[in-house]
Amino acid sequence: MTTARGFKGVYGKSVITLMRNGWTVTGFSLFFLLVPIVTSAQLLQGIPPSPIERMGGSSERIPEGVYIMPWLATGVVYDDNVLFQQRSLRQDDVFLRVTPGLQGSYQSTPLSVIANYRFDAEEYSKLHNLSSGMQRQFGTLELRGRPANNWTVNNIFGFAQTHTPFELNFLTSAQTARVKTERYFLNPSTEYRPDSLTRIRGEFGYSKDIFGGGPEINSYIVNLGMERRVGSHDWIGPAYVGRHFTFANLGHPVLGFLGGNSQPVTSNALLLSWGHDFAADTRLDVRAGPRVTNGSLDDRPEAFVGIRHRIQGGELSLAYTSALTTVLGTVGATRSDSVLVRAIYEPIQHFSITVQPTVAWIKGSTFSSTVYTGYIEAAYQFNKYVTAKGSAYFSYQESTFQGSTSEFIIPRNVYWLRLEFIYPTRWE
Repeated sequence: MTTARGFKGVYGKSVITLMRNGWTVTGFSLFFLLVPIVTSAQLLQGIPPSPIERMGGSSERIPEGVYIMPWLATGVVYDDNVLFQQRSLRQDDVFLRVTPGLQGSYQSTPLSVIANYRFDAEEYSKLHNLSSGMQRQFGTLELRGRPANNWTVNNIFGFAQTHTPFELNFLTSAQTARVKTERYFLNPSTEYRPDSLTRIRGEFGYSKDIFGGGPEINSYIVNLGMERRVGSHDWIGPAYVGRHFTFANLGHPVLGFLGGNSQPVTSNALLLSWGHDFAADTRLDVRAGPRVTNGSLDDRPEAFVGIRHRIQGGELSLAYTSALTTVLGTVGATRSDSVLVRAIYEPIQHFSITVQPTVAWIKGSTFSSTVYTGYIEAAYQFNKYVTAKGSAYFSYQESTFQGSTSEFIIPRNVYWLRLEFIYPTRWE
């Protein structure tokens, strides 16, 4: 067993993490299906990239073998609304968070395997009843295969458990009650290129969400697409997004559950996809088309518009998404329109800054909300083993509920200082 000193390309850069409150589980999330500017599930969940990834964007690959990477994050968090209450009722606290994790990887030409597990332990200074050695857990098993040079397949199995379920409302960032919530998910996908000008993609996602040991949401999402290169700068083609949501175990009383229309929801959207490269560093992606839900044409189309621009030392991104999703703590489909802006910049070597404001307008069967969020992170990598990070997460949610004329406002600010340690090794 030797230390992975050759991984300069992978660990020579700061790991950018787009976490809100430690990690964000997406699984097969619609955001992954429609938003190419999002990097990877592992980054979004706060997991360092696997040693078997490409090094520094070059064509060189890590040698075949088995890789083990233990890692640890520890730091202090201040949360000014720990219980997700309205402004007049919010309580603050400072707590210690320790996050151990372990990654195992296997690399070979036809098959790569990456397994991850992490958990968060938190000790609160005032609200001692919230302290837990298992505040949240997350694990995945990812299989990547290449049956042929022009055909790739991928599958991810995973689970998540958290006491702060807003972390699983990835597309909406909707703040909900502090309740133990579980998610189990799988996400197979494939891409086939019959020739150099055509690519065909298919993806399926399933997840089961269990809110407080009671209400369940089962989500099924199918995403299909074909693109054909036209000229030297454009890709165009048809696409399809289908969703089916079912809801169960609603008779189990859970504090913080808001209810909703429990009837199954099925939606189908036929889209036209267009991608345009303005230059080597700037790309525009558009997908849009009508959406039919439970047999009726929606008043909003299914849509995604995203533009990404690389700059020296960083990247700028802007994305708009209009889609159907679900929100933990409610049942029924939720219409979501969201705008995301992201900037990543490395002004000097080993020091990076991430800024990400978002706004989401969401409407369910019993509520409507506007959710504003902002995430700022500064990270300095001392060496390939140790990184220091400081981050701040801000959210402001305005909601109205069916049968009430009052507006419910939930503000929340979280500040987090931490050190992250990794130690990649290769078994020989």
